[in-house]
Amino acid sequence: MTAEFFFTSVTVLYFFTHFLLFFGLNRSMRLKKNKSAEYPKVSVIVACRNESENIERCINALAKTEYPAGLLEIILVNDNSTDDTLEKMSLAAKGNPVFKIINTEAKESGNLKGKANALDMAIKICTGDYIVSTDADCEVGPYWVRETVKYFIENTAMVCGFTKIKPEKGIFSKLQNLDWMYLLTLASASSGLNMILSCLGNNLSYSKKAYMEIGGYTGINFSVTEDLALMRKLNSDKRFKVVYPVNNHCIVETLPCRSIPELMSQKRRWFRGGTGINLLGYLIGFELFSVNFLLLSGFIFLDLKIYLLLIILKTLSELLLINKVLFTFKLQYLYKYYIIFIFYFAAYGLFLPLSFITGKKIKWKGREF
Repeated sequence: MTAEFFFTSVTVLYFFTHFLLFFGLNRSMRLKKNKSAEYPKVSVIVACRNESENIERCINALAKTEYPAGLLEIILVNDNSTDDTLEKMSLAAKGNPVFKIINTEAKESGNLKGKANALDMAIKICTGDYIVSTDADCEVGPYWVRETVKYFIENTAMVCGFTKIKPEKGIFSKLQNLDWMYLLTLASASSGLNMILSCLGNNLSYSKKAYMEIGGYTGINFSVTEDLALMRKLNSDKRFKVVYPVNNHCIVETLPCRSIPELMSQKRRWFRGGTGINLLGYLIGFELFSVNFLLLSGFIFLDLKIYLLLIILKTLSELLLINKVLFTFKLQYLYKYYIIFIFYFAAYGLFLPLSFITGKKIKWKGREF
């Protein structure tokens, strides 16, 4: 098999995979919502570890949540922080009865480690019918809770949400924003095809009843991406449905990684937690690795015209899928960074699997897994 035939075949397959995902995305964009004027009791949970710089901003945004009085509680969990997160948390939430603050127990056991332990503690004491979770480095909109819970209809057990990167000076945050939008679009589109790939814990909601029925985090093998492990457990239960809507009121905003080492630490954690993905995930992973290798080195061994044609087809495949999402979230300004983004995406995508050659340990929030 010649290189030309191989990369042409993979790029064409890449296009048709994205074409199929396009239909899945349309389904996610047209998800039905509960039109009832009545709202359920909701518990917002934020697990915080060493978030001194971010927790006040997060709490200030949550305090603006528009939801019927008496039907909302916000539980802030101090997850064994070694800085002054607890003090700042207490000060920012002081005087607001919607907020509750708890501390995780120092001892962790079984599958309940790290963030999973903190979340499970809060879920056990919460009074909401639905759990809506985000992270301490995120800001939510006033209608985030109200819009998200509308998707809990019929047998829906989990609602996954999009997260965008807070725009900052320089190109690094813009590239990360495109990265997140593309990967989360893949996830939402795969959900529309009933082959969901992934989710993010900084914008994740689920039924407390469903959580308890599957045994919670206690009943799930420990993972460095506890949110993904929970999603997979619920999705594997045929009684439940997992959806991934594209709704501008449901998006949250998070901070970008500040450096390449921080970015790679984040990506390594996601990559390790994402192992054991479904068939669609392995197919897309194979295609991505191949087309990214083509982008960075194909000009060496392919005819230049064929190389450029394949790169154009690759790029059009991605833009076909991501276009509606960028317009929905009013992020069209990111288009001007797309050419740079495809090289950024290819570079870290090729390096990431190789980074595990030297070891599989993950360091995150001062912990090692």
